[in-house]
Amino acid sequence: MRVFLHIGLVIALAFTGVHTAEAAQFPAKPDKAHFYVDEAGLLKPEDAQAVDRIADALLKEEKIPIITVTIPSLITYQAGTLAIEQYAQQLFDHWGLGFKDRNYGILLLVSLGDRKARIELGKGWAGEHDGDAQYIMAELIVPAFKAGDYSGGIRQGVESLDKMARGLGLPKPKTPWWAPVVFVVGIMLIIGVIVSLFKSGRRGWGWALIAALGVMLFFMLRTAMRSGGSGGSFGGGFSGGGGASGSW
Repeated sequence: MRVFLHIGLVIALAFTGVHTAEAAQFPAKPDKAHFYVDEAGLLKPEDAQAVDRIADALLKEEKIPIITVTIPSLITYQAGTLAIEQYAQQLFDHWGLGFKDRNYGILLLVSLGDRKARIELGKGWAGEHDGDAQYIMAELIVPAFKAGDYSGGIRQGVESLDKMARGLGLPKPKTPWWAPVVFVVGIMLIIGVIVSLFKSGRRGWGWALIAALGVMLFFMLRTAMRSGGSGGSFGGGFSGGGGASGSW
């Protein structure tokens, strides 16, 4: 009887552990204007602006999102039974960080109360840059944290992750098929209007139309080439590409 009771207790505890893991909660996603969620209040204003600036440029130019998240502790989000690696992976997947066709998202998670941090990489990285991530964590982020400079450590981490991402030589996002068509049609319209103006000698609205077409063409092409047709940092990406953890 005691053996059966013991087995039953072990099974009950196992199911409790699973339930707790499934019940983990997550911070809300940052809006499109920001690339960080600072629940632990670690970032100074100037470093927060730098994080946004660096991440915004990387997303536009390479379509690689870097999101920084600080939390008071894992237990704050009912994740006290999870390791920092498990929670980072679940958070990454819950948000869908990155894109299905370009799964190179980067998450920097800092849990202040647990004194732990994690760099989680999207599946597209395929574990090839664990060494780079470990160097960034061990040599740049953790030493700054040990010195009490959380804001500076986060900024250094984001700056280094940006360099890591840009050094990979990843293929650029494909330009949408309609972009060259729009460009050619726009050029033809502009040439046609100019020829018509010189032949008829009319002025005023024709030049305004040329200016409007030029501005519209410029913004359409810039949007297409920078974003590759997708906006924001969350497009169905998922983790599994490696990363690195650290504690202080």
